[in-house]
Amino acid sequence: MSDGGGRAGAPDPSGGASRLTEPRSAARAGRTPQIAFYAVAVLVFALDQVTKWAVRQGLPLGASRPVVGRFLSLTHQHNTGAAFGLFPAWTVPLIVVAAVVTIVLVCYGPRAALQSRILSVGLALQLGGAAGNLHDRLRFGHVTDFIDFHFWPVFNTADAAITCGAGLIAYSLITAKSHKRGASATS
Repeated sequence: MSDGGGRAGAPDPSGGASRLTEPRSAARAGRTPQIAFYAVAVLVFALDQVTKWAVRQGLPLGASRPVVGRFLSLTHQHNTGAAFGLFPAWTVPLIVVAAVVTIVLVCYGPRAALQSRILSVGLALQLGGAAGNLHDRLRFGHVTDFIDFHFWPVFNTADAAITCGAGLIAYSLITAKSHKRGASATS
């Protein structure tokens, strides 16, 4: 039993465990999803920047190099539009949208990380991708695209992360709704 002297495990006068008396491992466990969220976002950002740098250094603008026959090539292009070349020459509006998305994800993502791993990874992919393309637009006025499947517009690592993130977010929301419907049907 506690004498209320503030020792570890002592109850808080408000009825809950005090943050100061909470065991260290529980506090760390509560932060782990947020750390993982930011780690995934930073990893995506770094991968995006390294791959774009490698393309800018090793492949002249407009050049294409086959990787897997006619199926996949590295093709160095500049893109002032959105993902997959949509909305060309919309650099300023895209910078504003990317900045807002990045800020919202930095603020909301850690809370979502506590709700669902799939949602957390989806939002982290979106954050890393949006930050990567935002960085390029601010630094160069365009993004470097290079992944060329020949049947799809040329894109980059950030675009792939944003698209995969959107898919994971949609999956998370759909499965959350179906779980809620199933739970309300059984009550």
